[in-house]
Amino acid sequence: MRKPRPNTYNPAQALHLITSDRTGSPLSCPSCSGSIERDPGYVPPPPRAHVTLRCTTCGRFARYIAGAA
Repeated sequence: MRKPRPNTYNPAQALHLITSDRTGSPLSCPSCSGSIERDPGYVPPPPRAHVTLRCTTCGRFARYIAGAA
């Protein structure tokens, strides 16, 4: 039996969401148009901090490291 996989965005959706977050554009879920919760909440995050973007409606998420390439 397979383990259930966490709800994640496909690569194209994740890259679009991360790019929008880095440029400071308003964020909305590419799958369901729900609102995005950002952790940590302060902008800009410290260099090399892990940033998690999670949809409050469908629960999908994307993670990236701030300040990396």
